[in-house]
Amino acid sequence: MCAVVVTLISHMMLAFTFWNPWIAMSLLGLSYSLLACALWPMVAFVVPEHQLGTAYGFMQSIQNLGLAVIAIVAGAILDNRGYLFLEVFFSACVCISLVAVVMLYFVDLMRGGDLNLSARQRSELEKRAVAEEERRELLRQQQQEDLARLRPMSAFGVRNRYLSRLGAQLPDHYCTHMSALGHRSVLK
Repeated sequence: MCAVVVTLISHMMLAFTFWNPWIAMSLLGLSYSLLACALWPMVAFVVPEHQLGTAYGFMQSIQNLGLAVIAIVAGAILDNRGYLFLEVFFSACVCISLVAVVMLYFVDLMRGGDLNLSARQRSELEKRAVAEEERRELLRQQQQEDLARLRPMSAFGVRNRYLSRLGAQLPDHYCTHMSALGHRSVLK
């Protein structure tokens, strides 16, 4: 948001003051640097990792389309109206982007504010997410083990378990595991 405000100030300085343009252009360069430092990494926070390349490509395409169209429109405004209207046009575009940034800020605030977290807060959030994922995986494994224990036994296994609980001596070639039934050599 700071970069957009500084961009707006520098365009207004170019349009409505008679100060040396080096001041406004230096501010403009600084604000564009701040904007690029904040905008491009923010995509990684919003987009899932498996779609990150597509998101960066889409963002680059939209940026290039905007640069092409705005350059044509700026040239037409400069030819027909002059530099004052050109700077007013740029200021209007920056005002629209400022409104979009404020709306994005409030939407992010309503959804929990993940975009404005510090590096430490983001790492703590990531650690909690990893711990939660490990807990879910452990719970899933435990549920699978519980289901495996509840798997119905064969008639052969039920009979042998019943006989062993009664105290009957089972012959050595009897095996209560179903896997042993597949191998006839075990039953000799």
